[in-house]
Parts: sequence; C-alpha cells; structure tokens
Amino acid sequence: MTSSLIAAREVTDVEPRPTHTPHSIAGPAVIAVIVSLAVAGIIWQQIVHTPWGLPGHRGIFWLSALIAVRWAIDRPGTALGIAAASSVGIILIDPTMGVHVTSLLIAGFLVDLAAKSPFIRRHPWTMLPLAPLILLVNLMNPFVHNLAQSSLPTVLSGMWFYVQGHLEWGVAAGIVGMGVGVFGRSMLRRIDPNRPLSPASL
Repeated sequence: MTSSLIAAREVTDVEPRPTHTPHSIAGPAVIAVIVSLAVAGIIWQQIVHTPWGLPGHRGIFWLSALIAVRWAIDRPGTALGIAAASSVGIILIDPTMGVHVTSLLIAGFLVDLAAKSPFIRRHPWTMLPLAPLILLVNLMNPFVHNLAQSSLPTVLSGMWFYVQGHLEWGVAAGIVGMGVGVFGRSMLRRIDPNRPLSPASL
C-alpha cells in the first residue's frame, strides 16, 4: 500500500514537458523570412538606381514594405527595426547615402507610431491617407541634393514638383502596403492560431 502511494505521488510530481507544435515552430520561422526579405528588398531598391525619373517612386517599394510587414507581424518596433537593419546594410554598401537612411528611419518610426494607435488598429483604412504624409519625410533627399547645386530660393520654388510626386506614390505605397499587410496577417493567423488577435480582428 505504501509503495503504491509513493509511486502515485512520483507520477503526480512529474512536471509536464513543453511540447512544440508545428504551428508554434512555423510561425517564428515565417516571420524571420518575411523580415529578412523586407530588409533585403529595401537595401536592394536603395542601392539599385531605377531610371524612372519620377520623384518619390522609391516609396512604392520601401514604404509599402514597412507598412506591410508592420501590419502583418503586428509587433511594436517592427517597422523601425527593419528600417534600422536596412540602414546598416545600405551604409555598409554605400556610405554616401546617409540622408536616405535618415528618412528611412524616420518613416519607420512614424509607421510604428501610427500602427499602435487604437483608432488606426480598429480602422485600418485610416492608414491609407497617412502613408503619403509619412512619405513626405523623404523630401529631405531631393532638398539636400538640389541645395548643393542651386540657391535656397531656387530649390524651394521647385519643391512642389517633388511634393506632388511623393504624395501620389505615397498613396500607392499605402494601398499596396495595407493590402499585403492585411493579407499577411490573416495568413500568419492560419499558420500560428495562437497569435493574439488585434482589435481590428475582433
């Protein structure tokens, strides 16, 4: 009788070992891949010069990536983290692109700031009009570039052309970023059902 009681107590004292389901392993792995692709894509589009000649057209690539990944992963600091990692890569490849890195970091901070707003989280479409405003931080690039070649009054008189371009491409970046981000969030929920729901999903 005593031995059976001791054996039963030993069984109850055994702590359950944590088990890792395929979903719990696949979720972080997919997130790591998404972040890596976003960083690599931003570095590539900043280094490779596209011959479009349209002011702000790069925003359709890097701003949409920041918005999409931030919204899909839904973790504070994601956009700024991707912007910081991309900036390091850009500086290592081309140290002369310091101004570009500055606007990238500011945009990442603003995307994170907007994404954690309770109102925007409940009404994701409000991110669309904010995207072109966020892209305006990139105006420092043509401003600094043109200021090195012309006087301040001349540069200021020609900035409206750049403002229009950034607003238009910012709208496109918001649409693409939020579209991919909302779709990506739903896919991550399927891969990892244990992910917490955001207010927009409730």
